[in-house]
Amino acid sequence: MKSVDIISLPPERWREAKRLRLAALRAEPAAFASSYADELAFSDEVWIARLASAFQRDGNMTYFAELNGELVGMAGANWSPREKLRHVATIYGVYVSPEQRSKGIASQLMGAVLAALSALPQVEKVSLMVNSAGKPAIRLYERFGFQRAGRAQRELCVDGQYYDLLTMERFLTPS
Repeated sequence: MKSVDIISLPPERWREAKRLRLAALRAEPAAFASSYADELAFSDEVWIARLASAFQRDGNMTYFAELNGELVGMAGANWSPREKLRHVATIYGVYVSPEQRSKGIASQLMGAVLAALSALPQVEKVSLMVNSAGKPAIRLYERFGFQRAGRAQRELCVDGQYYDLLTMERFLTPS
């Protein structure tokens, strides 16, 4: 097996990004705030624009894990240009395809995202939200130094089932 490459995708590879994102939303509907139906309805132009923005790091970034020419994982982050919020980045959309889990791919993706965020001089804090039922994801984030900062009860509703979301955060600079 070839090693996994952690890459940014140029906009012309939007179909691959779309395919992975839709697969993630189908495989793990309780792990994301967006739904398969919501994003299936996006036009091609929306998918292209999203990937172009991430590729240019226009307030956000997305890294993908590529194995043997196929995308098998992703993780993104965004940050605000607004004066009062620009010191905080938010990680979102962390996913590894089920057949590639437990191989360290999520750790490689998180490492890449955190390294890139650490290189942004304005970013001091990184936050994320995770389904409280997602124990492997919570363990991953804790290994990267994230601490629980709060709990939003019944924040997510998937097929009539409610889930709490944990807010987790990590400071990149000392307070």
